[in-house]
Amino acid sequence: MPASHPAPPSSIRLASSDFAGPDKAAALRELYGRELMRVDLWSHANAQGSFEFSTSVTTLGQDVVHARTLCTPAHQARSRALMQDGCDDIFLATSRAPMVLRTPHGEQHLPANSMVVVSKAREYEVITPCGGPTACVLMPHASIAPLVPRLEEAPLLVLQPGAPSGALALAYAQLLAESAPLAPPQQDLAVAHLRELLAGAIAPALQAHLPPGRAAQATPRLALIRHDMQARLGQASLSLEEVARRHHLTPRQVQRLFAQEGTCFSDALREARLDRARALLQAPAQRQRRVLDIALDCGFADISTFNRAFRRRFGLAPSDLR
Repeated sequence: MPASHPAPPSSIRLASSDFAGPDKAAALRELYGRELMRVDLWSHANAQGSFEFSTSVTTLGQDVVHARTLCTPAHQARSRALMQDGCDDIFLATSRAPMVLRTPHGEQHLPANSMVVVSKAREYEVITPCGGPTACVLMPHASIAPLVPRLEEAPLLVLQPGAPSGALALAYAQLLAESAPLAPPQQDLAVAHLRELLAGAIAPALQAHLPPGRAAQATPRLALIRHDMQARLGQASLSLEEVARRHHLTPRQVQRLFAQEGTCFSDALREARLDRARALLQAPAQRQRRVLDIALDCGFADISTFNRAFRRRFGLAPSDLR
């Protein structure tokens, strides 16, 4: 039997503007809350006016889901009645605004950008009294249990704002959700990395249990760094130090990540700029632009440096490509 792979990412986008009439909140509660996220959902007393809500829910693989939501003040609750569905997903969630985590044993008031790890096998309520953006990643208990020795049946964990492992897991999940679908083997590997990151957020000692060369954070960190570099290729001053600072690493740590792929930061940046320049030179919509303007837009300081680098990489002059 052939090996199974996660299905390509698929997204559902839903907003309160899609609904009209007095039953709008009820429709959102049923479709997003109970069908997609398996929670009850209702407006918080702080909300002024109607309940406004928008979300994007992306299935990254057979058992991994990423969701980003923007809403007015709200409650989301996993009730004892809903727990009868048997779902035991574990999710990592964060909110840019303060939130309240409430269980039968009490409640915790959490500052903005805190993160929580909660199991749907327990009764809980997450309250965002100020509304705002939230994000979460979910996967079944059985997917994480092999990676976390003595994982509780229904874990509950509060992470401090900016906790590295949790923040990296959420950022990598968002990157996968927003990127073009990968081929099945790469998607399979990406989901495995995400599973390791979430397990690492639950049990920081996970790194010590991984085989050599399988540091859970290396590949996702490098993917996020490359994504960040792509967004800033036009900045001629983009430096190793700036990228390291943005990702809360040292320059040496960033260089080590690139070394694992047999390259270095400066070479990777130059190749990304050249690839962008070639794509622009070949684009019909860019045909009237000067080569110099394209080179500058891709972060090259002068045309002679660009021409030499382009010829070494592709074996022809930029003007010849046209």
